[in-house]
Amino acid sequence: MLTRMLTSAVTNARRGLIEIAGSIVDRDDLQPLSDAAGVPGDIHRLSRDECLLLLASRTFGRYAHVESARALAVVPVNYVAHPDGAILFRSGPGPKLSAADRRDVVAFQVDDIDEAKHTGWSVLVTGRARRLSHHEARELVDFPQPWANGPRYSYVLIEPTRIEGRRLT
Repeated sequence: MLTRMLTSAVTNARRGLIEIAGSIVDRDDLQPLSDAAGVPGDIHRLSRDECLLLLASRTFGRYAHVESARALAVVPVNYVAHPDGAILFRSGPGPKLSAADRRDVVAFQVDDIDEAKHTGWSVLVTGRARRLSHHEARELVDFPQPWANGPRYSYVLIEPTRIEGRRLT
């Protein structure tokens, strides 16, 4: 019985390693952008510096967080990107702010897509969200300007742990 369980565990581990190795090979095929124009349909991995420039070029993105035990939420927000990739936006009371108060791991995505040409780019920031203290908020020099009406007196900062992007040529 023990031999059968060990054999099964080793087989499962070996299968898992093969799948991971295949995934790594597939990911390695996504090379950083070069000076050469890509073939239409190619997906290229963006460098961190390219991602930071693209984040700074926009003011509208999507904040993904756990809304409840059963649901994820992705909501549009206006934001300011810091040079290190941190994302700052304003929020009123509700699930977005609750996720920051819990210091949840969240995601933030910004993109630019040309559906007619089938081209575009996307940058994804993952990290922990946190609500800024009143003292920290008073020291801000660059404020996000929400398009939506309503009370948005709190500031949420996403401190990035990973920044990655892709470009479709």
